[in-house]
Amino acid sequence: MRRLRYFLRGRLFPCALIAGMVVAFTVYLAIKLPRLLAPAALAERAFSFAAAAVTVASREIPERKIAKLALIAFLPWVGPALALFFADRASPPISHPPLPLGEGLFARAASLNLSLTGIAPGRAAGMTYCSVGEEMEKLLLRDLRRAKERIYLEYYILARGAFLGEILAVLEERAKAGADVRVIFDDFGCGFSLPRRFAAELEARGIRAAVFRRVRFGRGFFERDHRKIAVIDGVAYTGGINLADEYIGKRIRFGHWKDTAVRMEGAGDAFCELFLRTWYALRPSERPKTAPPPPRGETRGIPYLALSDTTAGTRLGAQLFPLLFDGAERSVHLFTPYLSLPAPLLSVLTCAARRGVDVRVMIPHIPDKKSAFFLTRAYARELGRRGVRVREYAAGFLHAKSAVIDGKIGFVGSYNLDFRSLFVQAECGALFEDGETASALERDFSSCWEQGLEVKKTNVFVRFLGRVCMIFAPLT
Repeated sequence: MRRLRYFLRGRLFPCALIAGMVVAFTVYLAIKLPRLLAPAALAERAFSFAAAAVTVASREIPERKIAKLALIAFLPWVGPALALFFADRASPPISHPPLPLGEGLFARAASLNLSLTGIAPGRAAGMTYCSVGEEMEKLLLRDLRRAKERIYLEYYILARGAFLGEILAVLEERAKAGADVRVIFDDFGCGFSLPRRFAAELEARGIRAAVFRRVRFGRGFFERDHRKIAVIDGVAYTGGINLADEYIGKRIRFGHWKDTAVRMEGAGDAFCELFLRTWYALRPSERPKTAPPPPRGETRGIPYLALSDTTAGTRLGAQLFPLLFDGAERSVHLFTPYLSLPAPLLSVLTCAARRGVDVRVMIPHIPDKKSAFFLTRAYARELGRRGVRVREYAAGFLHAKSAVIDGKIGFVGSYNLDFRSLFVQAECGALFEDGETASALERDFSSCWEQGLEVKKTNVFVRFLGRVCMIFAPLT
């Protein structure tokens, strides 16, 4: 009932109401005005041709163009409209700049990250891998209570409950104590979990708040802020964990909710820069006239990269992950909740498996979204045919977005291995070269793998539907 109340009071309800009215009007015309069918058919062909021309001329990736052209061909009126509606500013991946030969894999990733995002590699004084949400909860609340200067939180989902309630109480207390407390949350991601006036509620409690892109029909509808960032003085967190009870086991949804995060001491400045880039984009009037000094470079500690993709511009993830997987020598082990792979990434994983690299992917066994899970299993079976081993997380829903390459390079972040994360949404993550932390991630993966289930075999009809869904995967 509460979710329904939020929906009726929130920003998704007007969009759903308008969509329903358009459908009802179309049905009415089809029934009441049959004499207009011939002119309507001519108009539909013209509309379809125009939408196809716009699609072909766009700078989107080929997979998205194919999916849109299929929509235009199979769905009169609706297909062209959807093709234009899905015209997000998703620029194609560009070839990464030449990198010096002889460098290690992490150094090549650092060069790519610096050239595309302008963020230099850093060194963390300490790093803790959290294999479940409950581990992050304890560390996060402890750090929040100790904060003195700043608390910056940027999350895709905030949801009313025990976890968020405890965090807000600490934020309010720290704000009264003089700390700079700011929160960014995504309007779409919180469409069913927060009331519309939640930002005003935060401001009334002394917590500065910014809402990422109010939900509106039209261009950019799916360009969301999918990041998970917490900056607490000099400590930074990132990973797949949102601020909601199901992520820390206080609310049971879809079996056991498996998620991961990483805590980095001394990485506050780098992730603070990511946060402030979004903050100033939402509040340009607050942008300082002089640029702050660059973070002081550390010469000792754990090498790490603060990864960033925004909703516009060059896409880092679409280039970084193929670089990492192609450079693997022994193993690539991946956690991902959603799987819909662009052709280059599918090819890189296939080639790695065929040259003897141990490539394994873990996906959920219990889905949170059945349509997305159907597509995930279709891609899992495709990977299986190409020599990549795939298993499902037996205990429930796997939401972790983590990877370990050759047992020494680890990644924890908000990126899913799907088109939306790689080409559309704002994402973030941490790539680190640390044997101890990477080993912890590797042990976690191995434990889940040993208890995992093989991907379910299906009949010819289901496989056919999966192939059809893969055509439209770039639009999901």
